[in-house]
Amino acid sequence: MENCTVCPFTRYWYVILAVLIVGWAVYKFVQSRNQPVIHDIPGVENLTSANFAAATASGIVLVDFWASWCGPCRMQMPIIVETVPQLPANVKIAKVNIDEASDLAGQFKVEIVPTWIVFKDGKEISRTSGVQQTPDLLKMVEGK
Repeated sequence: MENCTVCPFTRYWYVILAVLIVGWAVYKFVQSRNQPVIHDIPGVENLTSANFAAATASGIVLVDFWASWCGPCRMQMPIIVETVPQLPANVKIAKVNIDEASDLAGQFKVEIVPTWIVFKDGKEISRTSGVQQTPDLLKMVEGK
């Protein structure tokens, strides 16, 4: 087998396959990072340290603590768009970007994003983390 004239592509097919797979994975990663994040969702208020207390002071507010670099947070955005029209009249959804309002993330001990916290008249009544589907969000605001 020493004098074999086998084509090097046939001899090292696994290396070529590995290079193609890594190339595809890098392409997909870069492509996913370039997708726009929906910042302004109709019917959803973006909260900051300055307006947080006033926005959560009365009624029921479902607050999404999120980050623009977070993949699950990106997955949550279309679900929020779908959920807003289904909310009861006395409930609103708001978002807190933890990179822009890190003091709020610290105050509410948000360690995982997305984290959902339900406030009623300014007081936290429940919380959950991870991507939540529309029925789950509706159950949270109903207190179930």
